Amino acid sequence: MNTIETLRETVSLLSQGPIPSSGNMWGGAGVRILIHPPKPKEGQQWRSEPRDVITPRAREVSWLFERLRDAFYSEDRLDGCSKIEFFGRLSNAADRCVSQGHGDDAYLLCLAVLHEAFAIYEEMEAGRFEFLTIAPAGEIADDSAEDKFRSGYRDQEDTLRFFRQRGFEMV
Repeated sequence: MNTIETLRETVSLLSQGPIPSSGNMWGGAGVRILIHPPKPKEGQQWRSEPRDVITPRAREVSWLFERLRDAFYSEDRLDGCSKIEFFGRLSNAADRCVSQGHGDDAYLLCLAVLHEAFAIYEEMEAGRFEFLTIAPAGEIADDSAEDKFRSGYRDQEDTLRFFRQRGFEMV
């Protein structure tokens, strides 16, 4: 199955519920998905490196990250540099969703991440996917992008509209 087919199939899986979950919490490419914030080491101020997505729905989001990893790697769309931007953007989308009060809702959280994955896919297809070749301290290009220029997840309404416009029935 190619990347776009997997993305479309994933929308259907999310809509049918329940959302699958992973036996492992995601940790890779500069991102960790956790149920609880990590405890700071004694004598150090807490610093989020790698990027942490904190949600009680961490297992469902981890399942989605694994699925998206496999979908994009299946067509060699990611390499050592671009994967940091890819997973960082998925993480940023999840964090925006959590900060908007949807961290307990696996469906909306996964839709936000999937919306971002579709946006990245479309950017790749158009030759517009940008990433830093060197990511100092885990920095990604999306961190400095203004909201009005983001093509992926912004908020719940935008995400539901995005999928409806592409013919997906959303609850």
